[in-house]
Amino acid sequence: MSVTKDKERGSWYFTGYYRDAADVRRHYCRRGFQTKREAKEAEHAFLVGVKLASPALTLDDLFEQYVVDFHTMGLKEATLINTEDYYHSLIQKDLGKVKLSKLTAPVIIRWVSGISAREYRGKPYAVGTINKARKVLSKLLSYAVQLGYLQFNPCTNVPAYKRPEAIEETPSNFWEPRTYDRFMEFVDDQHWRDVFAFLWGTGVREGELFALRWSDVDLGAGTVRINKSLTYKTKSKGWALTSPKTANSIRTIDLQDSLLNALQDRYARESCKDGFNSDYFVFGDLTPISAPALRYQLNKYIKRSGVKHITPHGFRHSHASYLIRSGKLDDQLIADRLGHTVAVLRKTYAHIYDEARADLKSILNEIY
Repeated sequence: MSVTKDKERGSWYFTGYYRDAADVRRHYCRRGFQTKREAKEAEHAFLVGVKLASPALTLDDLFEQYVVDFHTMGLKEATLINTEDYYHSLIQKDLGKVKLSKLTAPVIIRWVSGISAREYRGKPYAVGTINKARKVLSKLLSYAVQLGYLQFNPCTNVPAYKRPEAIEETPSNFWEPRTYDRFMEFVDDQHWRDVFAFLWGTGVREGELFALRWSDVDLGAGTVRINKSLTYKTKSKGWALTSPKTANSIRTIDLQDSLLNALQDRYARESCKDGFNSDYFVFGDLTPISAPALRYQLNKYIKRSGVKHITPHGFRHSHASYLIRSGKLDDQLIADRLGHTVAVLRKTYAHIYDEARADLKSILNEIY
């Protein structure tokens, strides 16, 4: 591969060798470029085309093309960020150098099994994480089918991963009010008290908490507007604001008096700082708090208080569980508050509705 100036014509050309689909070594040469840069870019495009047409195309090659073509597919930036994260952390090391023609269902099943045997921060990967990685791989292979590099997607023959002891992950990831009260007794930093109280009292997603600015808060009306999310998965800037998870995620949340008072107190403290304006993040300043910091602080205070471990998302499960179990609110109101549809609400918290059905049966037995 080389780019050279044609001294007689005054233009630039590129030349070199490649192997075609039949693995035959062939020479290539293209002339007539006005600048060296144009010739280099043209050669790069030519070789990419050659590589993609080759039976030696690897998953890494496909992923590189997927990233290039991403914006032409009408997908959200958050989707690309999420895909990149799963690819680099769970897929690339094992499968990146594998030829697409060799990515069969048995190979993918062994890969899934391999992930299930690994640990992250001392714990096995969650079933949801493993299946999300499988879903990302399937999405890439469907893209390969769309481009004609594969005849079918081998992931369609790979069942979702299940681990018996992890079936009830979601139901256990919540606190009862008394557990939350015990936890908060040990939180001695006002900033983190505000963060945990907001998560507990609103049930917002992590990304929604991180993205919240003071311009989204109406202290007079006692509401917050959820209209964006924030992810920490970009390599370039560390974090990026994106549109919410779904259309239902765009919503206005009413604040209970205790939470409104806490936000008013926080605003009084933060608004006195130099440079403060409404674009400041509610739980940060010009930059938001980080996901690792939230997890670290949560785990630290869980250890101090001795309560059951939950993830940051556990606050959302706790909020939803408490509202459903209260029996005082219509499902539509709860779904609106959480940014769900009623159908998703009932599916996600099916275990709670099952408990309610059991209570209903007992009540019916008493009456009749």
